[in-house]
Amino acid sequence: MDSINQIISSQIIEDDFLIINESLNIHQQKETSYALCSMKNKWPNSLSQAQFWGKNSQPLDYLLGLIAKGTYWNNWTFMHGVERLNHQQLQELGIEPIHLRDKTTGFESTICRYHDLYIISFAGTNNFTDIFADIRQAVGLYEPQYFQAAALANILYQVSKGNMICTGHSLGGGLAIFAAIVSGCPSITFSPAGIATNTIKRLGIDYEQAKQKAKAGLSRFYVVEYDWLDWLQTFTTAPSALGHKIVLNYYEEGGSAFDKFPPNFFSRVFVAHAMAKILKMMCYFAPWAQADNLAINEINNFMANGINGLMDEIDLAKLDERDLVNWQETCEKCIKQNNVDLFTKLIELENKPVEMDSLIRNAIMANNSQFLAILFESKYAKKIKQKLLSSDGAYLHLAAQSCRTDQIEMLLMHGLTINKLNNEGNTALHEALMSHALFAAEYLLEHGADWRIKNPQGNNGYDVLVNHVITDDILSQEGKVLRKKLFQLMQ
Repeated sequence: MDSINQIISSQIIEDDFLIINESLNIHQQKETSYALCSMKNKWPNSLSQAQFWGKNSQPLDYLLGLIAKGTYWNNWTFMHGVERLNHQQLQELGIEPIHLRDKTTGFESTICRYHDLYIISFAGTNNFTDIFADIRQAVGLYEPQYFQAAALANILYQVSKGNMICTGHSLGGGLAIFAAIVSGCPSITFSPAGIATNTIKRLGIDYEQAKQKAKAGLSRFYVVEYDWLDWLQTFTTAPSALGHKIVLNYYEEGGSAFDKFPPNFFSRVFVAHAMAKILKMMCYFAPWAQADNLAINEINNFMANGINGLMDEIDLAKLDERDLVNWQETCEKCIKQNNVDLFTKLIELENKPVEMDSLIRNAIMANNSQFLAILFESKYAKKIKQKLLSSDGAYLHLAAQSCRTDQIEMLLMHGLTINKLNNEGNTALHEALMSHALFAAEYLLEHGADWRIKNPQGNNGYDVLVNHVITDDILSQEGKVLRKKLFQLMQ
């Protein structure tokens, strides 16, 4: 049998996956694709976040699956009584639409409303090339989206007075669980990505306490057997998703030929990850009607070793003609894959068409600050500094929001103003505190940030922190000490 490495390197298999993915997209776009399984899945008129707590599957969960799937599409406004809020409605609530999407990080979310209940849904990975980003998120190496999720959860918690729930699929599922930990509001997710210990600790939260709360009923999630992300998180050092797992069989008993498709391992693991498949198996098995949740079938050692092989093979291709043609894309891949050597070689090339804003943003949010340092020392340094100084301060705000203290230091050294307001009227300190990026807030306060400046909502830095949805009871000892220090710095 061919090894997993050989399978991955085969263009035929990649093409095969793209065909399968397109088939699933067509299936998802069907007119009936947002239909409920039965009237049991319909939500009652009176509903609060407290009704979603618990480990066991509930009929309420299926509609959340439809909402999670709907985050990938813009073809709906109302779904079984749930309203997807538009930009005007969000602004009327005091939520700037810019907080819902970020093209650079890939962060994408939707806010919905059902009477007085608010639902925040995060989008995840839905194409082959984005799997690189999903794996990096799973191993905790590239996590700016988690700080963005924390900031959005904090904003919506204040708006909804705590009557909110979180959902999402894949990477979006991991973000939803993270938002649940931050807000204390329940999450129901689908094939979610794991959250690295370090990611939670960066917000000052105690990881073990967060894990216990998630398992006790704050978070439950659905997975179809053979799902590639679930296997990756089970058989490698990648962190597992937090919460109670509900596993659905891949095959229906006596199902159709489509249910057996595709027969080969590599294709099947991706089909199992798709929302269309998860929803189909939820409908078929109705796990909320069963006394016991389904358990996953035993997976043999070959499959476990195969997934480890997949991890080994995820690496940037050698520099070739195609990479030179797609210079910008390859540079950004280097940043996300922490390939400093190849990035350095690419930056040394002259006269390449460059979209400077995107390149700077990727370097600012990277775990490794070397990329931004290389840009400042490169032949593009003059253009970069011009871009920075002509901006509204958004780059410093981005570094603060993502808790990138090394990048903050570099940006200040190259002329950015620490107290400059962005288009939303926030300082970099506001952004750091809204994301609960405590280390970034500490650095800013110790280097001249004025906490007394108020944003358009009338909040200064002290107000943002004291009213944050993250409270002392879920903080680690280090987090409590750091938060206390921030309050002292704002006296």
